[in-house]
Amino acid sequence: MGLLNCRVAPDPIATLDWTAPIAATPAPASPLPRLHTDGNALLAPDGARVVLRGVNVCSLEFDRDGANWELTEEGSDVLRVLAERWGANVVRMPVNQEWFLTDDDYVLRVERLIDDANARGLYLVLDVQWEVGRKLDPYHANILELPTFGAGNTTEAFWHKAVSRLAKRTNVLYDLINEAHGFPEKETAAAMQTLIDAIRTRDQETVIVVSGMDWAHTLDYYRTHPLHGGNLVYSAHQYLPYDPPRTFPGKWARAAAELPVLLGEFLADDAAYALAVVDAAEAAGAVGWMPWALGCGFTKDDDVEKEPLITLAARMRSP
Repeated sequence: MGLLNCRVAPDPIATLDWTAPIAATPAPASPLPRLHTDGNALLAPDGARVVLRGVNVCSLEFDRDGANWELTEEGSDVLRVLAERWGANVVRMPVNQEWFLTDDDYVLRVERLIDDANARGLYLVLDVQWEVGRKLDPYHANILELPTFGAGNTTEAFWHKAVSRLAKRTNVLYDLINEAHGFPEKETAAAMQTLIDAIRTRDQETVIVVSGMDWAHTLDYYRTHPLHGGNLVYSAHQYLPYDPPRTFPGKWARAAAELPVLLGEFLADDAAYALAVVDAAEAAGAVGWMPWALGCGFTKDDDVEKEPLITLAARMRSP
């Protein structure tokens, strides 16, 4: 997670037809209320403030079957435990861009999990985590630097398909790409804005999540240069040694006073650090937090077996 460099990004131009008719798949029988933003807050339709507290669940980015979700004909046992025992109200789903564009069974699996989450009262943050359908070396090569545009295996094509199919799902939030990196802030923001503009041609309501700069370590650029399109949330990812607690104010807590800020990932291996992130997020008025990751660091039973997950689950259940 290095420093920003000075490479020049390609001009971000959306080329797909975002005005074509939508072929949405059926909505759940009892959809959750659609969330929206106002100022730095995330709100329900009745104006009540919503704080999203849950976890990331990894595997669909590198496993077509998404084994860590434990999906059967009866639904996902992981989602059941998160909703019933942990008290979560959100889950973040990292997915594979290429598989979503090329594998119909994969797409149906994603949709089943989205609908199962809805049935259990869980919002779901759909995150473009890996670009291609195989693991690249080094690991960071799997993560998109910027949204990509045009036909083929691109981020624009992913969201063109996802927004079309998921138009009737009110429990989904769109997390554009996992961790933007490698390009100057102005160019990164321009690419994000282009993708937001394209999505808003088709969907004016769903909350869109924008990852911060430099591997999502910081949101301060967006504090002074917010994007446009309405219902935008800005997501910071916090890991040691890059993001010690003394850096929280400058990286995202100050932004949370003006923008809706989500702690979309943070280290859960270090109990003191995880609790410091959550304490700072709650104190700053962040709209939510989600440790990384069930299946890649902890299990669905660690809410009763292991710190800091015991405490984090208790915090999820708090008012």
